[in-house]
Amino acid sequence: MTYGQNAAISIHPGDRRLEWLVVRTKPRQERAAICHLRHREVESYCPLYLEPKWNRKAPQVPVPLFTSYIFVRCIPELQLNAVSFCPGVAHPVRFDRRPATVGQDVIDGLKRREAAHGAVVPPEIEIGIKLGNKVMIMAGPLSGLEGIFRGYLRGRERANVLVEFLRQKSLVEVDTEDLAAARA
Repeated sequence: MTYGQNAAISIHPGDRRLEWLVVRTKPRQERAAICHLRHREVESYCPLYLEPKWNRKAPQVPVPLFTSYIFVRCIPELQLNAVSFCPGVAHPVRFDRRPATVGQDVIDGLKRREAAHGAVVPPEIEIGIKLGNKVMIMAGPLSGLEGIFRGYLRGRERANVLVEFLRQKSLVEVDTEDLAAARA
């Protein structure tokens, strides 16, 4: 790998000095940073998350799991400057002046969670919402209301939700794609 006309660094993928660093990117620059790091022949990884749709008509696209953070596999002593001064990168995360690292097992675990769909899928999408769980209605005329999930209807495309509105509890029918598990 070459960083200038006169400088050449050769790194073997099995080198024991390789570590996964945590790197902060500039806002919404995760993809740009990864692209520029690839040109510098530095391995990087940005885990993606399949976010529940906030709007029925919006496309469901993966977003970074950790907003403004990526993981970079490099030898800190040799490649930290190449990472630090890469377009899209704000700075490597540091603790006590040492770059923050994560183990290969953490990266492997994230990649396993992404494997089937190309992104980490929230449990309410992957396995469905469980009966009795709190949900938030994300779209439609009842958008913003919380309720209790009462079950799926018609092949899981619609669901019953018990909501309290004007001091009265009512069972309403909504599209399942308009539901998200309420955060406790």
